Amino acid sequence: MSVDGYGIAWLVVFGAGLVTLGCWFMLTRAIGYSWLRTTLRCLVAGWILLPAPVPGFDGQYAPAYIVVLFEAVFQKTGSPDEALRILLIGTLVILALLAVPALLRRVLRRGLIDA
Repeated sequence: MSVDGYGIAWLVVFGAGLVTLGCWFMLTRAIGYSWLRTTLRCLVAGWILLPAPVPGFDGQYAPAYIVVLFEAVFQKTGSPDEALRILLIGTLVILALLAVPALLRRVLRRGLIDA
């Protein structure tokens, strides 16, 4: 199996993302509220690793936050719309996935559902 430059670039992004997440986990361990700590950790993980298509390069993907940064800041006629949409949808999915177990715990704890 051969790995081209594109695959190696994604391996580097994934490795750097893991290092960043490790640092983020260490920075957030002092947060007293576990729900806030977990939410921040999951959001950063999603934002770092979520891919988005690179405008002008068909079939090429990059981390969505990088696409937004380069298209919004460094390109005169950049279009970060799709990458921003991907980040927004990813954020909403992560928040929904975190909210469902929290709501179920709250409902079960109050005895509204017989378990």
